[in-house]
Amino acid sequence: MSKFGIELKRYMIKDGGWDEFYAIWKRIVVVRKRHGFVPMFALEDRKNNMFTWAVSNEDFDDACDRYYNDPERIELKIVEDWVVEYDITRVDQVPIP
Repeated sequence: MSKFGIELKRYMIKDGGWDEFYAIWKRIVVVRKRHGFVPMFALEDRKNNMFTWAVSNEDFDDACDRYYNDPERIELKIVEDWVVEYDITRVDQVPIP
């Protein structure tokens, strides 16, 4: 069984909170990369206050354990101050014909 995983993340950003969200999110990306995550894409829909991005990792569960226990990531939990709601799911990539 493959340990490879992709996580799709959708966040509804608090009205007027984009700058604050991005300042924290950019730091989160650095920590994710340090733990072997590869950001696949990021999309902004300011009209609807939605931010969507995806990350992948060759050994997703092990990397998540290390990532969420990293003291810098624990400090960055403040990102939740700028996220009204979120949906995070594991997904599979589908080849485009």
